[in-house]
Amino acid sequence: MTAMKSSSSLQWRWIIVAAAVAGGAAWLSFSINPPTGGRGVTQAVTWTAGAPKSVPAFTFTDQDGKTLSLGDFKGKVVVLDVWATWCAPCRAEFPRFDRLQAALGDKGLVVIPVSQDLGGRKPVDKFYDELGVKALSKYIDPDNATAKALGLRGLPTTLIIDREGREIARIEGEAPWDSAETLARFETLLAGNGS
Repeated sequence: MTAMKSSSSLQWRWIIVAAAVAGGAAWLSFSINPPTGGRGVTQAVTWTAGAPKSVPAFTFTDQDGKTLSLGDFKGKVVVLDVWATWCAPCRAEFPRFDRLQAALGDKGLVVIPVSQDLGGRKPVDKFYDELGVKALSKYIDPDNATAKALGLRGLPTTLIIDREGREIARIEGEAPWDSAETLARFETLLAGNGS
């Protein structure tokens, strides 16, 4: 993960956060296991019992300069990715987010990648062009209000937010956003079945 000090033994750890699901609450735990060679992405996703977290207020802009907040996406399952174009792990996982949005966008999921680039939209446009991003919209926050409000420790950091606007998972570093397992978990969450 960029902008964080960590040895290879500390880089991979369990991250457990609260999650809300239909008919009750659940914990989402993302198990981060180092793959062969000591570098890579989340390898497993499991679910256990717990409660959701509120998300502090912050704003960002869309590609047309319109000011938005998470409230504008209430009713959807949100995958909020806080990233920057200069972040190597962000670049590695961005095509996965594009495929996730393409796969589940019409089922009530929205990926909101909020760029923290100081240069605003220009470096984001170039980044999207270089990677051939098609399904994702552009969201900009050159003042880093998003990262500050959420108390982030580094980039990329991704929050999964339920239809009520509550944080149900926080993942630091890369994850397999387009893997069959992850897509199945999101489909279950979108269906309101929880696990």
